Formats: sequence, C-alpha cells, structure tokens
Amino acid sequence: MKRMKKIVVACDSFKGCLSSSEIAQTVAEAIHAMDAGIAVEAMPVADGGEGTVEALVAANLEPVTWVSCTVDAPLRELQQVEARYAINGTTAYMELAEASGLTRVPAALRDVMRASTLGTGQMILDAVERGCTHIVMGLGGSATCDGGMGVLAALGAEFLDSLGHELDPCAQNVGKVFEIDCRGLRDDVLHTRITLVTDVTNPLCGPQGAARVFAPQKGATPLQVEELEQSMLRFARLIGDSAGQPGAGAAGGVAAGMTAFLFNCHIVAGAPFVLGQVRLASRITGAALVITGEGHIDHQTALGKTPQAVAAIARQQGVPVVALCGAADADVNAAALGFERIIAVTPPHQPLAEAMQPQVARENIRHAIAQIFSTL
Repeated sequence: MKRMKKIVVACDSFKGCLSSSEIAQTVAEAIHAMDAGIAVEAMPVADGGEGTVEALVAANLEPVTWVSCTVDAPLRELQQVEARYAINGTTAYMELAEASGLTRVPAALRDVMRASTLGTGQMILDAVERGCTHIVMGLGGSATCDGGMGVLAALGAEFLDSLGHELDPCAQNVGKVFEIDCRGLRDDVLHTRITLVTDVTNPLCGPQGAARVFAPQKGATPLQVEELEQSMLRFARLIGDSAGQPGAGAAGGVAAGMTAFLFNCHIVAGAPFVLGQVRLASRITGAALVITGEGHIDHQTALGKTPQAVAAIARQQGVPVVALCGAADADVNAAALGFERIIAVTPPHQPLAEAMQPQVARENIRHAIAQIFSTL
C-alpha cells in the first residue's frame, strides 16, 4: 500500500452513544495505532443538531467563555433548568435543546401539546443582556411544537385569542391565536442578529411539515398530529411567507415563528454552515482520505446531513471518502452519497443495547479502522 501522509476525520455524533469529538479522538488513535506517521486532522462537526455548539466552539481560533442561566423547562410542572451556552466576543453559540430539548423531559411526562420554548427565549434574552449582538442557535432535539410562541413570548410578544385574552405559549394554543401583539418586543432583541442552524428543510405545514413529521417523535398521538397540523395551517395564515420557507418546520415551527417577527433572524442549512466554520475545505487539502459518518446512515443522509455534505466538499478536491456508522439501511447506495464505502461498525449479531455502550462503540470503531487499512 502506498503510504498515506494525511487523513481528515469529520464525523457527526453517534447520537446517544458518542459525541463527535469522542469519535474524532477514537478514530485518530486507531489510525495512529496502524501508522504513527500519518498526520490526522480530526475535528467535531454537526449539522444543527446535537453537538453543534461543540463543533463551532472547537472551530474558534479565540477562547470562548461558557455561561449558564436559569430558564423554564419545556413543561411548567418541571423544575427550572440550567441552560449552558458559549460566548465569543459579542457572539453567543447555543442549542435550543439546552432549554427546550426532549432530554429535559422525563419520558413518562412527555406532552408535546403543553410543551413550550419559553426557556429558549429566556436563554436568548440572557445573551442579549450580556451584550451579545449575534446569536447562533442549533435547532435540533426539541420537545416542542409551539411554532415559536414560547420564544417570542419570552422576548415580549403577546398571543391573543378571539376575545383578546392572552394565551399560554404552547402547542395546544397555536390554533387559538387570533392576534399577535409584537409591540412588547424589545429593541435590543429586534436588532440582534440571530442565525438558526438546522439540519432539516421541512416547511411549517403539510405532509413534510412540523406536525406530521416531527410531532410523533415527541410523543404526539395520531389525533394530536392532526390537531397540530390544523393549528399550524391557521398559524401560517397569520405569519405569512415565513411558514413556507425551507427549514421553517424545524424545532416544531420555531424557525417559522422567529423569522416572521424578528427581522434580523434567518435560517441556514446546518451542515454547510458548520463545515464552513470549521474550515473543512482547506483542511482537506493534501489529504489522501476523509473519514466521515453518523449513527445511522439511511435515505435521510442525502437530505443535507453531515456525512453527505462532507463528501460533497471532499469530492470537489478528488479526495475519497469512507463513511462510518453504527448501522446502515440495506438499500443505501454508497456511491450515490459520494462515499467509496459505508462501514457499519456494529457487528451483525451484537445487541443494540451493548453496541450503544460508549466503550463497546469505541472498540467497534477501532476494528472498523483496521478494516479500512487492511483493504486500502
């Protein structure tokens, strides 16, 4: 085998198992165990979901300051939570899931109809009050489907029913909104630039909308999904064009609501944005191989997920790409996604519960790297 001089590692997290940075470290160690002379460029990457702040912070050439604030949990009966985010100069890097994530709600208590993004709005307000003028927020992992009512209510908006009564900002009230009073939105918030980083292109309504696609993942029953869809259709008529833009359905419609009323707020496709921030294209230059991956490779990988975006950048420089994953659907075509190969690191008969243990996953990744080297 012709000796490789440089390999780039840019894997997304194996959700619920290993973070992106843990995978990067494991792959780098496995490569050096095979050949200590290979230069390895290993970096955490993400696409707006879990690990987005970690990747953006790691890409910063200047140190960041980590801060936390006490905010409302997604459900009112739960205790308040400590939401943590990073500040670099006047830019705050945060994830909606820190305040309003599904992991903030015990499985037995999950109730998408009553869940609110109020805590996320409080986290944004905290950053603004600390002097931040730009907020970059990953939208993955929400427990909510409130169209951004909670965020906007925390920032000063009021949602009124047909009798002029103020509504509690949660999903079961989205369809009851008759008027949105934005006079209370603070000037400093309105002039804050907000970048919403998302890994989906779903609109607010329709077959691919927030209710039909994402609400079941948050515990909604089929009847609740239909109720939410009708509510989102009524809400869309109030907020206008922002409901139909790609990504508007992210985080239960947060992107639609925020971009409708915060004029300095916009949506960006997560993977290209993060990969640009980590300067992947320049780091690939001179590489003999790129290793990417995510927990599960399936048809959604082609819809803007990190591995496919990594492969597209590598392909521009003629660098081959191998994708690692915990599991891959049988009908996935590696070449169509831009990969030389897809390697599912989990042995065929290994139970999922065992494969999800971090130390087992690391060992499986090491074996996969040995397999790559044995076939090069």
